[in-house]
Amino acid sequence: MKTAYNKSWVKNLQIQQTAQLWVTNNLLTSSQFERIKAAFPESFYRPGIFVKIGLFLFTVFGGSFFAGFLSLFFIDNAGSKTFAVLSFISAACYYFFLEFFIKDRKLFHSGIDNALLYMGNGAIIITFVVLFEGMEIWQYCSLVLLVNGITTIRYADLFTVFISMASIFVGFASILVKFPIGKAFMPFATMILSVLLYVVNKSERDYYYRECQILIKIFVMVTFYFGGNYYVVREGNALLSEITTPNAPQIPFAILFYVFTTVIPILYCFLGLKNRDRVFLIVGLFTAAFSCFTYRYYFDFLAIEIILSIGGFLLILISVLSINYLKIPRFGVTDEIMEGRKLANLEAILIANQFGQTPEENNFKFGGGNFGGGGAGNDY
Repeated sequence: MKTAYNKSWVKNLQIQQTAQLWVTNNLLTSSQFERIKAAFPESFYRPGIFVKIGLFLFTVFGGSFFAGFLSLFFIDNAGSKTFAVLSFISAACYYFFLEFFIKDRKLFHSGIDNALLYMGNGAIIITFVVLFEGMEIWQYCSLVLLVNGITTIRYADLFTVFISMASIFVGFASILVKFPIGKAFMPFATMILSVLLYVVNKSERDYYYRECQILIKIFVMVTFYFGGNYYVVREGNALLSEITTPNAPQIPFAILFYVFTTVIPILYCFLGLKNRDRVFLIVGLFTAAFSCFTYRYYFDFLAIEIILSIGGFLLILISVLSINYLKIPRFGVTDEIMEGRKLANLEAILIANQFGQTPEENNFKFGGGNFGGGGAGNDY
């Protein structure tokens, strides 16, 4: 499927962002940066965050007004089928204006295109939900996955990626709960599904989808942890079994889930440090915090004030010691921001800039640990 945004501009934008970082690190001069911008042009409209929020809200308001105005023509034939037709027409209009504004106004995740995309997806989903009432949860999830999956391929939007991933796991869980053995093995099935999706997502993709891949990576890492977390499994088991007692009953293989709750965050942090992968490290730290909450929830051995004080002291101590220890880079890890991967094509771009040629590059590497910058990888 053809992408909605100009892929050459997307690549040039990432090159410009990389070059801007080199200017900040005094690796390029301002004049060199300007020549790089001229060699790798892009004309996307990318407003600031507050303008983007304002444009998003304004577009949602305008789209809602349009749908309300359109409904006036169907007011005499109110009914479910009429509502489905209204939703379908609205969706078609949203998608039409989305494509028009992207091509005519050069939008690139600018708020307007995001709002039109979400409204279009919502309207088309509502159309089928109204037409096919009484479907099972996994069927609704399949519909949501289909719509958001297709639009993700075309627009590479992070929110549609998140909805697609959520629909996969919700639909999968809705099938498992139909069978007693499915309920029993749901935690393990969730972990297996997370691993499979991680492996599929790990394969090299086009730079156009790089941030989408990072979000998928984070999502499946979190679901893998939750699948093995003792608190989630125990309370989830009570919820599925419709047990209303104040304390959820003990679960089978409790020791195994205690091990998962402890080992998975440690494994994430270890892999993050070993492979210099910031995503693994950050997710590992957050899951470690949730593991502490899990043990504190079931083993109330100290007052919360004492635990918070001890935890805060230990975190500060570890942070100070780590910063002092890593002032001299050790094992490829440092406490300073380094963008080693972004320097891989420095010579090629400088040479191209010097001689006025654009290098042929099929696998330009971007990112180095910043989530919003299109990659998370091997540097700190």
